[in-house]
Parts: sequence; C-alpha cells; structure tokens
Amino acid sequence: MIMIADEIIRIDKFISDELEEIAREKIKDFIKDKLIKVNNKAVKPSFKLSEGDEIFIDDSLFAIAEIKAENIDLKVVYENEDYAVIDKDSDLIVHPAGKIVTGTLVNALLYKYGYDGLSHIGGEDRPGIVHRLDKDTTGLILITKNNASYKYFKKMFETRKVDKYYYAIVFGNFDKKTGTIETFMDRDPNNRRKMAVRPAGRRAVSHYEVLREVDGFSLLRIKIETGRTHQIRVHMTHINHPLLGDPVYGNVKHKFNLSHQLLHCGKIGFKDMDGSYVTYEASPHEEFLKYQKILGLGDKDVFEN
Repeated sequence: MIMIADEIIRIDKFISDELEEIAREKIKDFIKDKLIKVNNKAVKPSFKLSEGDEIFIDDSLFAIAEIKAENIDLKVVYENEDYAVIDKDSDLIVHPAGKIVTGTLVNALLYKYGYDGLSHIGGEDRPGIVHRLDKDTTGLILITKNNASYKYFKKMFETRKVDKYYYAIVFGNFDKKTGTIETFMDRDPNNRRKMAVRPAGRRAVSHYEVLREVDGFSLLRIKIETGRTHQIRVHMTHINHPLLGDPVYGNVKHKFNLSHQLLHCGKIGFKDMDGSYVTYEASPHEEFLKYQKILGLGDKDVFEN
C-alpha cells in the first residue's frame, strides 16, 4: 500500500489517522519492524513526514480471509479504462475490515471487474479503493482500475486537488447564507471510533452554502477543502447544526424514522489523467429526497442549478 503525506506530522500519527482499524501502538511496532517505510527508507515512529513523502506499507498487514466477489448492484456514473465513478448506496461499507469480509463495495467491484481489473497497491483488502465514504453516506466515489491510475488519483486526493461537494440536511437555521468552518480534528479520546474537534489534531476546512431553509431545518451544499474522517458530521455538530439522522454525532430528538444521516456526495471534479478538467454529478437518493420534500426544502430541481 502506498500513501502520500499531505502535511508535516509524525508518521505513526498519520498512519493511525488514516487506518483507524489499527491501534497506534501496533503501528509503532510495524514501523520498528520496517513494515512501514518512508520514501523506501526505514524510519522511527517519531519521524516527521513532509508534504509529498511516500509511505510504503507492507500488504501483509492487511491479510484477512479471502475476499469473495459478490453480485451487489452498482450504479456506475462513468467509467473508462483507468477509473470508474460509482454512486454508492447507504449501508454499504467501502472495504472489508475486521470481521466484515462480505457485503462491501470491494466485494461488488471484484464481481464486476475482477481482481485484475482493479488497482491492487492500496492494500490487500481494498483493490480499487483510492478514497472512502462513510458507510451510510451516499454518493460519488472514484474507483481505480490499475496501479497507474491509483498512484495518480491517490496523489490528487492527498494534495487536495479533487473538488468534492456534498448535500446535507441539518437542524437549525443560519444567520449567513455562506460560511467556512476551520478547526483541528483528532480521535475522540473517549471513543476511538469517533472524531472530535481538538487543538492538537489535523487541520480540517469545510465551506457551506445554504440552498433552502424552513423553520428549524436547512439544506446545505458543502465543499470540503480537506478530507478528514467524519469531517462534515463533526463540523456541523461543532457549530450546533448536526445532520438530520446522524446516529453518532446528531444526538437530537426528532420524529423521523431515518436509517442514516442525510449526507450525499453529489459532485466531484478533478484534472483527469489526460489534463482536462472533468466533473461528475449524482442527485441525492430516495430517502434524502423524501425528507427534503416532507420538510418543505424543495425537490430534485434544487440540485440542478
């Protein structure tokens, strides 16, 4: 697996933030055992990365039970010989982790493209995966079909050259129609599976625009400048506008029986491998549109402007 540093940070902290399923103490051991290197050189766990450094992680660290192809329906927005853009459903984990080895996006990709039709330097358990969406966040995710495209897009994501726009329905109304949230984020010290705003964390920046609002609810378009885990969910809760349906960061009583947070990646744009700038779009899914209409926040036409 190859990762590219996007800031000055200790290597053990960087890996811990990116690979949440592996404990930091384990990561330190892997670095000492030279299973994790920087620019192909052995380093200490305290080594400070610089922007652009390449981190090489031995694939043996991701060895799990054989991942099987599964016939899971995929919505392909666009594809060519190098990559595909998928419109991911809710309740779909991107890649196997821990005891979960079935029912993931990776299982579906293996069925559709086969192992040889996907990149395979991003980790043994994640062929084709170059970035992630939360399990219950719907929308666009880019899949790489070969190692050359993986390297290209991995660098694009790590250097923040992929434009990502999300739609969200949140509690409350805003004094200003646009705004920027800039904080530092890190693991919640009381719950490693959660993120929190913490001064010693990594910089996180989100820009939002209010598209529609009614009393007590707002429909937002959010562009993320950085891509921290759970960034939008943490940021909106931080400014007291949690996402409707968020089971982890919401903690707001409401009358709706939602299956997941109303958050959808609706547009991505980037400089393609041939040098042209391209964009891909997908409207929010059925449940999002249903509650958007119930709340009086418009309909599908809102996303076509």
